[in-house]
Amino acid sequence: MKRKNETPVRGFQRAKPFGRRRHSPLPHFRTPSGALGAVCAAFFLVLLLVQTAWARPSRDVAAVLSAMSLEEKVGQLFTVYFEGPAISDDLRSMIADYHIGGVIYYGVSGNVENPAQVAGLSGEIQKEAAKTPRGVGLFVSVDQEGGPVARLRRGVTLFPSNMAVAATGRPKNARIAAEITARELAALGINVNFAPVADVNVNPGNPIIGIRSYGQDPAKVGRFVAAAVRGYAANGMLCTPKHFPGHGDTAVDSHLGLPVVTHDAETFARVDLPPFKAAIAAGARAVMTAHVELPAVDPSNAPSTLSRPVLIGLLRQKMRFDGLIVTDSLGMGALAGTVGTVEAAPRALAAGADVLLFGADKGHTPDQQRQAYARVLAAVRSGEVPPARLDESIGRILTVKKGLGLLTAKDIATPATDARVLAARIATPAHLRQAEKIARESMTLVRDVKKLLPLKNTDRTLVIRPAKGAPDVDEPAIKALSAWPGTEVLTVSPDPAPDEIAPAVARARPVQAVVLLVSDAAKRPGQAELARSMLDAAPDKTVLVASGAPYDAALFPKAPCLAATYGDVPVSLAALGQALFGDIPFKGRCPVNIAPRESAVK
Repeated sequence: MKRKNETPVRGFQRAKPFGRRRHSPLPHFRTPSGALGAVCAAFFLVLLLVQTAWARPSRDVAAVLSAMSLEEKVGQLFTVYFEGPAISDDLRSMIADYHIGGVIYYGVSGNVENPAQVAGLSGEIQKEAAKTPRGVGLFVSVDQEGGPVARLRRGVTLFPSNMAVAATGRPKNARIAAEITARELAALGINVNFAPVADVNVNPGNPIIGIRSYGQDPAKVGRFVAAAVRGYAANGMLCTPKHFPGHGDTAVDSHLGLPVVTHDAETFARVDLPPFKAAIAAGARAVMTAHVELPAVDPSNAPSTLSRPVLIGLLRQKMRFDGLIVTDSLGMGALAGTVGTVEAAPRALAAGADVLLFGADKGHTPDQQRQAYARVLAAVRSGEVPPARLDESIGRILTVKKGLGLLTAKDIATPATDARVLAARIATPAHLRQAEKIARESMTLVRDVKKLLPLKNTDRTLVIRPAKGAPDVDEPAIKALSAWPGTEVLTVSPDPAPDEIAPAVARARPVQAVVLLVSDAAKRPGQAELARSMLDAAPDKTVLVASGAPYDAALFPKAPCLAATYGDVPVSLAALGQALFGDIPFKGRCPVNIAPRESAVK
């Protein structure tokens, strides 16, 4: 029996502790049969008892934990990247000799070629885990946020960015995207998605979050984050709202350096925390940390990933979060360039982190994973990290793995690799229609003061797009743009030089319409100059489109026609064409402020 608006119990729902209540915690049923009411009450009691199992290790989890050697426990902390599309000798050693708890897939590491290959790799990884003494399955994880951050881009349903989803105004769309993403990842043997982004992007110059965020309003961001969390949980996928305690008002990319969040305590509580509170209330069983300094909480200025006041004092004690704390990659520049990747591992564990993530960061090698393993092992043996702190994390890891069906690797179903089976589960027509629908609802018209829209199907239209330099991004984008009626696509450099700008402007002379896409133009002066030159030469036929962060729109306050797509995934570019040519209305509303900047290009 399911009541209206009732959240499904399946997945990781936050358990509410039993205690004294004025009324029974069980639902009240008005039925003609007392027996039926008793059956229903018993059913919900069972569900409540199942929920409370997440709060403490079960008997079988405790048995596995007690049987583990110290070396096995330390290994369970590690989720690591590896190289190649198949299990290498190096990865086989990491599983057998270092007892790792999980892996993470990257395109840059050669792990992702096509869905069948990924499914086969996931199955082989769990078979290797089944050979270990304890036979515990592995976390198989990926960053599949949608939009610009998606390791799987071909042969799967690729959703628009989070900011595009928020532009629809419907949190339900965040849940739909999460549900479908979860099902498709599960079909490939992936059980952890490092998503959704819970950062509130209040800084237009933020170099790393941008359209990965749902927007700048904390309450609205919280609603979308909570919807996504529920979507993942309802489909058996562990998700990790990130990047705690908040990366939305930073001016440094933590992949490169150590950002500082300068919010005072009141601003931090009002701006950064609400989405994480919403995620926890929605049942999130894991949270990913940010490598940011937060003086308002930790005056020592330790990076939050290594900060006990942030992880234990704030997240555990004040926010009462009892799930997994997963670090962002310890190989990122914020830590590698300060305390060092190897030293960060025991410090993160001591601060309260449970899962130590080692991603495919520039300058980072798999050998550092082994060095970090040895360093953590030594820290526990010496008492630098109390054994109880280690056992606490391993208990959480095993409990979550049990909930995911990973406690016994040999019982994990092997993903299908047959193309026909995968076609029925991944990038299905129904899934693609949902992605297309979200994209269409997100298209935003900032202004059209000269009524240049809709464009005419019979006109010749020149579309100019800055390249991203990645084939798995550029090729699908060009294909989507080329499908527009009467369109010629011109690709320019990300930051075009003057000798590239002049020919582009000349190419616009014989056509009836120009659609000029800009992306991150504030940091690429060549793009801004191309836009200025085009608007000067052809103001009555140029449609400017912010195809990345919508903040670019603020650079051109006098552009007569301006739209925003919040990213250039194929479904968004296809929807843009439909909106520009009048096939669909512009329905989106921008989730961030794009008021003109002082440095705006006229």
